[in-house]
Amino acid sequence: MSNASSEVQQLFGQLTAKLELGIESLRKELIAQRKASQAEQRFFREQIGNLSQRLELVLGASAASSGEKQEEQQEAAAGEQAPTDDHDTPSSSSRPEEDPDAGSLARPNPRGNFSSSMMASLGWLCNTEAEGEVNGSPEDNSPMPFLRTTSISALELVADLEEKPAMRKGRNKSAAQGYTAQHPDVPVVVVTSEIFPWSKTGGLAMVAASYVYELAARGRRTVAVSPMYHDTPGAQNIGGMNLHLFGADHFVRFFHVRQDSEDGLARDYIFVDHESFSKPGGLYCDDNQREYADNLFRFALLSRAAVEVPLILSIGGQPPMGDRVIFMTNDWQAGLVPMYLVHKSRKRKVYESARCIHVIHNMQHQGTYPVPKRDFAGMCATLGLDASAGRDFQCGDTLNLCKGALVTCDLLIAVSPTYAQEIQSPHGGFGLHDCVREKANRRRLVGILNGIDDSWDPRTDLHIVQNYAPDDFLNGKRACKLDLLRSLNLDEDVSKPLIGFVGRLTSQKGIDMIGRVVPWLMNDEGNGVTGHARLILMGQGEHAHCEMLRWAERTYPRKVCGYVGFDPAVEHKMMAGCDILLMPSRFEPCGLPQMYCQAYGTVPVVSATGGLCDSVQELAPGEDNLATATGFLISPITDNDIKRVLYRALEICIQKPAVF
Repeated sequence: MSNASSEVQQLFGQLTAKLELGIESLRKELIAQRKASQAEQRFFREQIGNLSQRLELVLGASAASSGEKQEEQQEAAAGEQAPTDDHDTPSSSSRPEEDPDAGSLARPNPRGNFSSSMMASLGWLCNTEAEGEVNGSPEDNSPMPFLRTTSISALELVADLEEKPAMRKGRNKSAAQGYTAQHPDVPVVVVTSEIFPWSKTGGLAMVAASYVYELAARGRRTVAVSPMYHDTPGAQNIGGMNLHLFGADHFVRFFHVRQDSEDGLARDYIFVDHESFSKPGGLYCDDNQREYADNLFRFALLSRAAVEVPLILSIGGQPPMGDRVIFMTNDWQAGLVPMYLVHKSRKRKVYESARCIHVIHNMQHQGTYPVPKRDFAGMCATLGLDASAGRDFQCGDTLNLCKGALVTCDLLIAVSPTYAQEIQSPHGGFGLHDCVREKANRRRLVGILNGIDDSWDPRTDLHIVQNYAPDDFLNGKRACKLDLLRSLNLDEDVSKPLIGFVGRLTSQKGIDMIGRVVPWLMNDEGNGVTGHARLILMGQGEHAHCEMLRWAERTYPRKVCGYVGFDPAVEHKMMAGCDILLMPSRFEPCGLPQMYCQAYGTVPVVSATGGLCDSVQELAPGEDNLATATGFLISPITDNDIKRVLYRALEICIQKPAVF
């Protein structure tokens, strides 16, 4: 009997392997068909429009802001002899004679409008007005509504570089490029620990890829520098050098990938190759979510290499960029770049005209490491920095890479205007609020709100059962809602309000509060509101929250769908089929779902925090701002306040459908 059982198990294993191979083959075939389809190409994303616009203005200002910083550096360096580093490969540089002229920072964009009227704002996507006209008004210099932006999301499917120009034909050019780039002769070096499509754990990879694409599209020479985590097809070895870190020489190689597109502009990507970057698990942690023990070394090596790239590499047949560049560094992994500029390069009279813009995507993650015996001078030597650098990244008994970047960068960008204010508080700054406030006091802090990707368009979205536009909004919305209910095995009564949540299952997203609100929401208390809604919860994350989703679905069958996992297609269906999107985040640097849903006429009910405040205009108590309102804000963020605001939204949806 045991032999028979063993044979059955072996046969089952063989069948399972064949099935997996068949599924993989089918998946690849479908992807190939998708790429070949011109209609499908309209689904794929364009990247940041508004974000690029404001970044360009910031870039111009940063490239010009030499006065105060240079005076400080000259005073600090007075009487000092420029140190030499015998361990690093010598490199040449070319410096400008003077800095560019000053630029100005742009203000955040205003918000949109409400429910089906939100759809009218989508008209810009197919607007073919002459350049210089916005919203039908010639020479309209008013700020653009946020729906005119494009952005980055965490979807798996992204347009290939050669597809993007074709996607943008027929779009309103003035909406995407309603500004003049300042100092376009100053190259930008984007330093990031991940960049799509070569490496990705989340939105950072998408943002970094967008920076490179959009800045180059505006005629600015742009180069990305990122680790080479694995073999990269098409990458060419264009050089190498020794870098002295942690008491030894480490040889790194530079691999180059050049991408050309129909706009005639090229994008250059430099991948830093070293054995420390290649790991069997994820980019930052192993398969058990334990951080790699050598992460400090890995990202110090990335930062050191990135600083050398403009000085020594001839990229794409062009001479080295020299030291008149702008570094755009992202999060703690690239936080040592401005430290090396200030405490190493500039003391050698290199990069005196360069500037560094540091982007904070989430202040909660800071890159902190213990310093044995509080020997910060020794740690500086380990990292190849002057001993004076210790005070800039010291945080108690630890080295804090995020703090080092905050102190030494020339300009700090937060991913929304409100988040730029919040990180100046003890609660939002996670211990670094004083550093951020100091930056703000010196007018070196700006908040730039992300926007939404053009793939989030109900008129062309290939994931939804029926495309729709403002003129057939009700019919399209109803069809998408019915399809969503059926696909998730929920009650198919489309007259009932449908609420959706999609996100990581962590306390930051407020999923624990949603779990406590579910019984109140599902039980009919005779008020005509509670007990009449349907709920979809989709996400993955902490085990306890995953179990809550399963519990809610078991407890309220056909009323609640607890989708443990993430499916981009289902997210698109939710944006089109839900009536309300719920986002009770405790903090949210920017947030994107609240903007996705508005493009589909789905009303956001969100916390009054971070980018949620900047992208959702609350419906006034007297409902007298319907032309501009876009949703409902929850404040303070408690269980009872979620109930209060959600009740109001549901009451209007059920009893005042014309208003909703």
